[in-house]
Amino acid sequence: MNLQELRALLAQLDTQMRGIMAGADKEKGLSADEATRFDDLEKQFDTVQDQVARLERAEKRSKYMDEATSVAVVPSNDGGNERSEDDYQSAFWKAVRGEALEPMETRALATNVDNKGGYLVPESFADTIIKKVAEKSVMRKLATVSSSTSLESLPVEGDDGENGWIDEEGTYPESDPTISQVQLNAYKTGRIIKVTDEALDDTVPAVEGYIALKFSKSTTKAEEKAFVTGDGIKKPTGVLVTAEVGKTAALADAITGDEIIDLEFSVDEDYAVGGCFMMNRNTLKAIRKLKDSNGQYLWVQGFSGTPDTFNNKPIVINKHMPDIAAGAKPIAFGDFSYYFIKDRKVMSMKRLDEKYADTGHVGFRIDKRVDGKLVLPEAVKTLEMAAS
Repeated sequence: MNLQELRALLAQLDTQMRGIMAGADKEKGLSADEATRFDDLEKQFDTVQDQVARLERAEKRSKYMDEATSVAVVPSNDGGNERSEDDYQSAFWKAVRGEALEPMETRALATNVDNKGGYLVPESFADTIIKKVAEKSVMRKLATVSSSTSLESLPVEGDDGENGWIDEEGTYPESDPTISQVQLNAYKTGRIIKVTDEALDDTVPAVEGYIALKFSKSTTKAEEKAFVTGDGIKKPTGVLVTAEVGKTAALADAITGDEIIDLEFSVDEDYAVGGCFMMNRNTLKAIRKLKDSNGQYLWVQGFSGTPDTFNNKPIVINKHMPDIAAGAKPIAFGDFSYYFIKDRKVMSMKRLDEKYADTGHVGFRIDKRVDGKLVLPEAVKTLEMAAS
């Protein structure tokens, strides 16, 4: 659910709670059924309220990053400051289909050749890839995502300092926060996509749509795995690599409800208020079986679009989280909006005519650049299983 839908759900839950209170017996108060219903609604309200707070912070950070990002302008061939995106796009897709180019189109493409002979893809196509990747990515929905055409270093303040109480004309206390730099690079991920000769004879939307679909699917798989467990070598640094360990389980193959609660409360309140749990389905299966001393399940199923919860905190499923095993980190909790993802809109594509000619295909080598890092390690913490 998006921010607007969540706010609407909050209003709906509030109306239902007010209705229960208004209809209660003025002398006896709420009946047992009414009290149970009210408590359930209140828990849902708190969960949705946490989601709204997290999305509002992410929206604010994204807006700030967008405002701070400058977009490069591609010089035009006629001496102006900008070239026509439509003209370039038309020439680009004619080259993709192998059609003859006019001299003006050839010159336009020649100004945007990468170091291996490929063409920079039109900005609209790059936007399509990024949008399609975001639709299927778990981390991108939680992280702070922005785009630029260059590398970027982010100043990260590790200590906010503290105000003092000052007498009239007194001395102000000085704050000396620790400020570090987190650099977001441009790691390349790519593949070769084969298209049949017949498909290239179709209209541009058919070819463009096919390449966008295939590349976005494979890109999502590569990125999502890196955003979770990437070692930072020629790829993004995964959240599990940077996040601090909040709790170590007593066993190597089993998790208790108390250990999950300890993990939650190991995260500072500033980050826990909008936090969520992240795990894969196998771990969720184990969590769903946990019960309290009265035999009641600790896991609560979501409904009406709200996620499942544990201790009133949302559970997010990510298949790239590890299984429960010795030394593994199967659960993470915290505010994932402190994981920053930076897309480079500079993408390139090269047509390979001869490589697959014997099978009636044309190859297209396409790449995308991206980086991701958890800028505040204390914002997300992990549950680590015992070594053995």
